[in-house]
Amino acid sequence: MSQITVTLKNNQQVVLRHILKEDLNDIWDNYNDVIDEGIYQPSFSKVIDKFEKISWYNELIGFGNLCIVAVVQKKDENIVIGQCTIHHDEWEASGHVGLLGIIIQKKFRDLGLGRKLMEFAMNESRKNGKSKIVLGTLISNTRAIQLYEKLGFRRIGIRQKQFLMKKKYIDELLMEKWLD
Repeated sequence: MSQITVTLKNNQQVVLRHILKEDLNDIWDNYNDVIDEGIYQPSFSKVIDKFEKISWYNELIGFGNLCIVAVVQKKDENIVIGQCTIHHDEWEASGHVGLLGIIIQKKFRDLGLGRKLMEFAMNESRKNGKSKIVLGTLISNTRAIQLYEKLGFRRIGIRQKQFLMKKKYIDELLMEKWLD
């Protein structure tokens, strides 16, 4: 499996590679941190159960889905600071479509990691036969939307009042990108 090393805007080196089972705790720590922020993920439940983490991993790998992780070296340890998944669409006739999700640790945002992680994940996804990537994001997540548009995603629709978070309805923006 391929991997690359990229340099962030703060000159830190980060390795982008396919997920390993040993990454699971870091991945779910990142997810749970985003849940705690309460503004980017329309979920309220943290994932802490070991069985749930392993089941997710086995399903991810078993169905041939893609998860690219961003890893930094800290002392003698690899730390996952972000991840990008591209799942198969649920329908057989849309095997060419991948559904993208991305999480970046708060202290590594605005350093160019999201762009590099998504570009690498989409290139790897293309190798797996994907020609179209779709995503949904909270309409309030303007920083992410700007990145998606810079990467060539286009707005295709809005699901109005799709989520109820902190007693407020939030629309979901749907976007797509055809891979060249």
